Amino acid sequence: MSLRIAALLGLSCLALSAHAQSQYRLYAEAYGGYFNNIRTTSPVFGLDPSGNPNTVLGTVQYGSDYQGASAFNQVTPIPDVTAGGVWAGDASKGMTTVTTTAKAKTDWGSNHASASTTGYTPVSDSFNGQFVVGGTTWPMQVKTDTSSYAVGHSLWEELYQIGGGTGTGQFTGSIHIDGSLSGLTNGTASMDWSLRTFSNQLVAALNASYDATTNSWTQGVFSNGAWTYTSGNGALSINQDVTGSYNFTYGAALYLQSDLVTTVNGNGAADFSNTVQFTGMVLPQDATVFVLSGAQAADYGIRFAGNGAGTICTTLACAVGNATQPIPEPETYALLLAGLGVVTWTARRRR
Repeated sequence: MSLRIAALLGLSCLALSAHAQSQYRLYAEAYGGYFNNIRTTSPVFGLDPSGNPNTVLGTVQYGSDYQGASAFNQVTPIPDVTAGGVWAGDASKGMTTVTTTAKAKTDWGSNHASASTTGYTPVSDSFNGQFVVGGTTWPMQVKTDTSSYAVGHSLWEELYQIGGGTGTGQFTGSIHIDGSLSGLTNGTASMDWSLRTFSNQLVAALNASYDATTNSWTQGVFSNGAWTYTSGNGALSINQDVTGSYNFTYGAALYLQSDLVTTVNGNGAADFSNTVQFTGMVLPQDATVFVLSGAQAADYGIRFAGNGAGTICTTLACAVGNATQPIPEPETYALLLAGLGVVTWTARRRR
């Protein structure tokens, strides 16, 4: 018995240590901007394998903003950020004043994100000239075009320790998604949401896009293990319930990641600030579960199948101690929790 207690204490310390070293459990970021793309093509930059002049890319920024926030548990503040601005381009080129706004907020079990841009007018220009280098004249072609963007990104991740059985069991999660996509003349708006496990297995997803040029939208929903695709005309309003199931192993931690990204290019709006809400998580009858972040079970709608019998634990020992198979190896927790840092790096690469 003393060996078992020592193992439990070791697991608890390891989980807390890895938790402290992980980058976040809740994350939100928002950013937007207005800029001019510049593409300069000339043999002065060399030739490609086909003998064509190389192209050098550049940008002129008229304005940009970025805000991000994270939280580790319910004690630290919930990430809630807003970014954007009002930026004027080069009036001599016909560039207009652009307003971008992006927002993101993340809570346990829910994602909120929105992005919008107004006032944008696409402007393209090109001219031919020359480079004079060391007495040698090189032909040059320059092309420019404007671009505006806004992005809201919300992500939460959680570890659930599940005991009370042997072998594998199944949880079923239900998520409600509510929002809209719209745009003006030349804008595009999109949203991409997914629920995944530590092994990157897709549990549920919804992605959609709207193109104002054609005034049309497309949508894909991954629910109950299958994709469904639809399309139509006009702005898109979404009021969707999505269901996903996953087979977990008793005695091992279950990792879930809910990731929502809203994006706008040109004039448009992607508004999912209402919510992507985790409304239910059904575990097998008589299971025991511990939420490692310390979040409340109600945040995930945790309940039990069958006659509803089960235990929502307040300690890790409760969930592990009720498992009838051997205690999981500490390396399992180290691997799972180390993965949180990898997710952080991936999210920040989106910038």
